[in-house]
Amino acid sequence: MTPRGSGRSTIPFDAAQRRIVESCAPLATERVALRDAAGRIAGVTLNAREDLVPFARSAMDGFAMCAADLSGLPREFPVRARAYAELGSVEHAPQTATAIATGAPIPRGADTVLPIEDVETSDGVVRILQAIAVGSNIFPPGEDARAGDVLIELGTVLRPSALGLLASDGCAEVEVYRKPRVVVVCTGDELVPIDAPPAYGQIRNSNAFVTTAAIEALGARVVAASLIADERAALRLALADALESADLVVTTGGASVGERDFVKPLLKELGVEFLFDTVALRPAKPTAFGRRAAAVGAAPVHVAVLPGNPSSAFIALQEFVRPALFALGGRRDPLPSTHPARLDGRIRAKPNSAYACYAQIRLCEGCLVARPLDNQCSALTRSASEADGFILAPPGTETFASGATVRVDVFDWTYVGQPITSRS
Repeated sequence: MTPRGSGRSTIPFDAAQRRIVESCAPLATERVALRDAAGRIAGVTLNAREDLVPFARSAMDGFAMCAADLSGLPREFPVRARAYAELGSVEHAPQTATAIATGAPIPRGADTVLPIEDVETSDGVVRILQAIAVGSNIFPPGEDARAGDVLIELGTVLRPSALGLLASDGCAEVEVYRKPRVVVVCTGDELVPIDAPPAYGQIRNSNAFVTTAAIEALGARVVAASLIADERAALRLALADALESADLVVTTGGASVGERDFVKPLLKELGVEFLFDTVALRPAKPTAFGRRAAAVGAAPVHVAVLPGNPSSAFIALQEFVRPALFALGGRRDPLPSTHPARLDGRIRAKPNSAYACYAQIRLCEGCLVARPLDNQCSALTRSASEADGFILAPPGTETFASGATVRVDVFDWTYVGQPITSRS
């Protein structure tokens, strides 16, 4: 008899991430109102349709003048007109001053603006003490962008500031990538709903809440989440339904090689081909990723199989589901980025596997500092809640001591700028 699990393909951590990204082509695009586009991913490169702004404007409150008139100073000029940031234009008369507000169009005949604090005013007269260069304190036409300039590149996350730029160009709608639809299936006889009292040997299903919340925070949409016991027929039905309604199916539990670990065999029965069965990453080794081909004209369905232990599941979620969602969602940079950090503590690499070590990460004197959490047990839920990211150690036998430079993947920047002792 062939042992269960033989022929499984374990690949290096970084190779697993690359395969996921290469497999997950961006989804189709859709048009949404600009007011609904915050956080979405630009589905096209957006170019300016006109100069932004198409006229010269005053950079401050003061007086518009013709620089050629500013001779024989100091001298006084009568204030003959006023220009405000409103519809219409003002003619500037030679040998006069035109009062002007910040943002107002430069009057025809004027070519410079003197700040109000640099002149003396009284009874409709402005006294100018010194000359100023042509063009001073003026925003030229097209300072934000010229017609045809790239405003937003394909694959860019549309932050609120980007929406402001598009609004200034009169862009009422924007083409964005469709949000990935995700179905979450949690498995395990030991799991109970969070509002149920667990019996001896049971635990509440925390994975469902962590996974769902993280997926939606990453810009996807969870369309269904279910809790299924380790019962083959029921699990097969749940997986079959999930494959019909999702762009990505995420499972937790049942990922190893025990007699009741049905997830991977059932997915293979349902037509899923795995890019890898296990990955050389501790403590998330049982993680697998695959895809099921779709009918002509339809997109394939992707599947991420995560371990059941909460700490391992969260690592797999961040290191494998996150790049899958970013790639499906059309981001230009779907792979998680890592940063150098100074180690405040001690960790030991793992032979033959990369090691993701939960850590608190802070910015100290311009450098990231990573402090490993005391307890790295893969069964804990607390580790993920207290960490800001992972220290990613390459395979080997090296021991990293305090002061060593390590690579970190920060999955939450919320507290990075705060003192590590201030966090509750």
